Amino acid sequence: MARRLVIMGSGETTAGMLPVHRRVLADLPPDPACRLLDSPFAFQENADELVERIGAYFDESLGQPISAVHLPADADALTRERALVAIRAADWLFAGPGSPSYARRCWTGADVPEAMAAVLAPGRVGALVFASAAAVTLGAWALPVYEIYKVGEDPRWEPGLDLMQAVLGWRCAVIPHWDNREGGTHDTRYCWIGGRRLLQLEPALADGFILGIDEHTALEVELEEGRLRVAGRGEVTLRVAGAEQVLAAGTDLALDEVHALVRRLGAPTAVPGSAAARVPLTTSTAAETGAGSITESTTESTAEPSAEPSAEPTAESSSADSARAAEDLARSVLAALPGGAAGARADLVALLGLAQQAGQDRARALAEQLVDVLVGIRGERRTARDWAASDQIRDQLAAVGVEVQDAAGGSTWEWR
Repeated sequence: MARRLVIMGSGETTAGMLPVHRRVLADLPPDPACRLLDSPFAFQENADELVERIGAYFDESLGQPISAVHLPADADALTRERALVAIRAADWLFAGPGSPSYARRCWTGADVPEAMAAVLAPGRVGALVFASAAAVTLGAWALPVYEIYKVGEDPRWEPGLDLMQAVLGWRCAVIPHWDNREGGTHDTRYCWIGGRRLLQLEPALADGFILGIDEHTALEVELEEGRLRVAGRGEVTLRVAGAEQVLAAGTDLALDEVHALVRRLGAPTAVPGSAAARVPLTTSTAAETGAGSITESTTESTAEPSAEPSAEPTAESSSADSARAAEDLARSVLAALPGGAAGARADLVALLGLAQQAGQDRARALAEQLVDVLVGIRGERRTARDWAASDQIRDQLAAVGVEVQDAAGGSTWEWR
């Protein structure tokens, strides 16, 4: 039995997140009260369809029936009170896709955040699973994503629910879709706002940090054990004033160690963009050995780089290798494109040109963009029942180490 806070960057109802959901549900009491909070998408014309689709995912894929809690922004007093009762009584509460700003409107006021926090109250066994749009609301600050990206309003923060502070003592902003690449030729990282806007927003977080969660990635916090785990295909990023610590998939850390990492990033020696602030943490047995110091059982280290000469590859050579890897991947997948996909081919050619000049992080992002485009094209070919083209793309991706998994809700992929 456990109390868990789970935050997903995206993909909350895909095959890739099934192992995470299974772990969480397995620790709940028998016949748990599982609730889907519809607020983030309650304004949409297809809200009922989304409730049905999400319910089918959990029922058919996990054998867990869930019931919806209806809480729109214009809820009357009776509807709101019924929703609060259902939230407080939940053993498992899930909220996901939709609009972060609309979700915040639905949950404004102390009663809803307090009801959510009650699911994780000491002495209870419960889970709070927030993903995508809902995840944006969890911090002290929340991004008005659509207003900035689609409407063109000035970059700004809005007040969040501050549940991270209430549950973990973390004063932070939660940004899902951290590694988003849908823009292709323009920067849509950081939940579509891009790097330029993030730099404009970051100074306002003088007393906090950013918790970035990649797409198809989950951050699992086990409150009884006091541990944090990263699962899925991407990474979780801790960022303070531009300095970052990357927690790779498979990372397993004590929460005290995470606090130490955030303190270290905020220290004057943590220079934004420095190599020391970008070391991926992949150990599952890291331990805190002193005030703010972390040691690892792997060969990687989060310590400041030594000034002594080393036979290890330099950052420049690693960047060049990654750029070449992205270029090789691009050339391989270009050959797999169906002849009619001229627009997509042009996009890939443009990405290939960028990959040739890329640094390490950018090269990896470009390589994954290329795969995403190909998997999308393959999905279109499958819908059109063009099995030959679909198989050709799948086989070509497999040849460069990409495994595609097909399911009723669509296709996902991962590096082998």
